[in-house]
This record gives sequence, C-alpha cells and structure tokens, in this order.
Amino acid sequence: MIILFRNVVYLYLILIVNIYMCSYFLNKLSSRVELKRGFSASRAKGLGYPVLKLFRYLSKDDRLNIWEILIFFFSFFIWTIIPFSPTLIIIRFENDLVIAILFYMILLFLILMNASRSRYGFIFKNATKNILMIYNFFIPVIFCISGIVLINRTLTLKEIVGFQYQYWNIIYQPLGFIVMFASALLLMKLFNITKKSTLFLGQNIEKEGYGFGRLMVRISYYSTLFFIIVMIIILYLAGWQNLFFINGNIIFGIKFYIIFLILVLLDKATPQLNDYSYLLSINWKFLIPVAAVNFLLTIVFFILRNIYGII
Repeated sequence: MIILFRNVVYLYLILIVNIYMCSYFLNKLSSRVELKRGFSASRAKGLGYPVLKLFRYLSKDDRLNIWEILIFFFSFFIWTIIPFSPTLIIIRFENDLVIAILFYMILLFLILMNASRSRYGFIFKNATKNILMIYNFFIPVIFCISGIVLINRTLTLKEIVGFQYQYWNIIYQPLGFIVMFASALLLMKLFNITKKSTLFLGQNIEKEGYGFGRLMVRISYYSTLFFIIVMIIILYLAGWQNLFFINGNIIFGIKFYIIFLILVLLDKATPQLNDYSYLLSINWKFLIPVAAVNFLLTIVFFILRNIYGII
C-alpha cells in the first residue's frame, strides 16, 4: 500500500511539474517567435509566469459542469496505466496498450462534447463534426500501432520497451514514426494551447473566459498532447532504456522535451489549421496512405521473418 501511494505521488508530481515547465517553455517560445514582450510581469526570466496565469484562472468565479469534472478526472486517471519505468506504474493490465488507447479516446470524446455545449444546450452538429474529425485521425494511428504490435508481438507497453534493448522500433518502423509525429503535430494544432482554438471553440467563444472549469480543460489539452508524446517515446524510441552510460529515466525526460520543443517550433512555423475539409484532406491524402503502406510492409516483413525465416 505504501509503495502504491508513493508511486501515485511520484506520478502526479511528475505530471504537474511537466505541465508547469511545458507551459513555461511554450509561452517563452511564443513570445520570442511572435516578438512579444511576454514576461515583463514576472521574475526569474519568466519562471513565475505560469503561476500568474494560474491565478488568472482561479480569480474568476465560474460554475463547473459535469463534463469539466469528467475531463479533469480522466486527464489524470489516464496516466495510471502508463509505465514510466519498470516500477513506476499504478494500475497493471495484461494488454495495457489497448486500455490506454481506449481511455485516450474517452478523454478526447469528453473534451469535444464540452467544447460543443452552449448556454442553451449542445450544438450537436458541431459535436458530431469534431468527433468524426478527431476519430478520423485515429485510423493512421491504429495502423502504426498495429505495425508495432506485429513487430514486437505483444500488447504490453513494458514488453514493447524491453524489445528495444538493442534496436529501437524507429529503425523497423520509420514511416510509422513519421505518421505518429505528424498526428501529434496536428493534434497540437487542433487543441491550440498557445491561443484560442477557432476550430473547436469558435462558435462558443464566450466560454473561453477564465475560471476553474477552463483551467481543467486547459490541463486536459496538455494531457492529450503529453500522452501522444509519451506513446511515441515508448513505441518507437525505447522508452526508459539506458543510452550508453546515461540513466534511462533521464533519457526518457530528454526525449520528451526534445519532441515537445520540436512540436512547438513546428507549430509556430506552420499556419494555423481551422478548415475542417483541409484537415480531412491531409489525413486521407497523406497520413492514412502512408500508414497503410507502412502496415502492409510490416505484414510482408512479419511473414518473411516468422513464416519463411528469410529475414
């Protein structure tokens, strides 16, 4: 029981610290790229700026709704099944990769339902459009994950990391890595955490004010992005495996921040995507074909290696 409590404390402390630091880096880079003054109101080169933003959220009275409470719960609960090290995991499942994807889809569903509500009820047209668009992006992701499962022959995240002790999966699945990385970039644009997302919240911009409920939604945006980054690290970049003489836990953190900073820079270097048809075009003309080709090549490789023993 004590070990479980310690793991819970470690896990959520890591999550809170990373949300704080990523918020700092995000706003710091945004102010530099957009030539804004940015951090003149806070000390220590802007390290206190996320705290100021936190008080801006908490200073306004706001009524919570059931969607925001569920979003906040799943934003933290989803991390209980993700292993960050061989021992740092709270809930153990046999096929935790499937459970993690299921919880992630539930979290996205809750976020989109909350974004589609108004003072007078739900805007079902917007909710349906947003949900279909997000779940369309799961098609190439499922193809890529299926390729990893075929190569590693397991649905357990710890075993997938253990399989990469010699060669990382990115060597076997470079196309899958590109598709997953592109999906993470598009997700970052869809849940534009640097400014207001006109795609999801343009029709209900009055809800974009501050308040504790809005803070919960903001945390969920970071959680969805962090989840994709962590899955990329576990599935393709060997997770917590040691790199030469460097400890695996340190390497895990370095990989995380490298991917996050690259995503932020790419997000700033590319235009904002707020056209539903354009996003679907990117998905069906690029992501899904590349992911399908990668999956077919993986099947051929699997047959040649495991059935005919050629490779």
